[in-house]
Amino acid sequence: MKHRNVWQAAVRNTQAIQWAKTHTLQDLEDLVNEMSGLGEDVTDISQLLNDLSEIDRSLHTDALAVPEPEACEYAEIAG
Repeated sequence: MKHRNVWQAAVRNTQAIQWAKTHTLQDLEDLVNEMSGLGEDVTDISQLLNDLSEIDRSLHTDALAVPEPEACEYAEIAG
């Protein structure tokens, strides 16, 4: 019985990874809202969504903070 539970958890994990590879954060938010509307406990999924959204925001912030090489080249030429 224990091996079956481990196997089922591994399958669910694989399915979740495959789902995440083909969907957006908006898709996950829509799923959370739909499940919540059906009375499901979405606490864990909501926390995951918050964590992923925070990671996404920090990646965009980091990307904006790094100057583009072309902009630096133009500044040197103009300068």
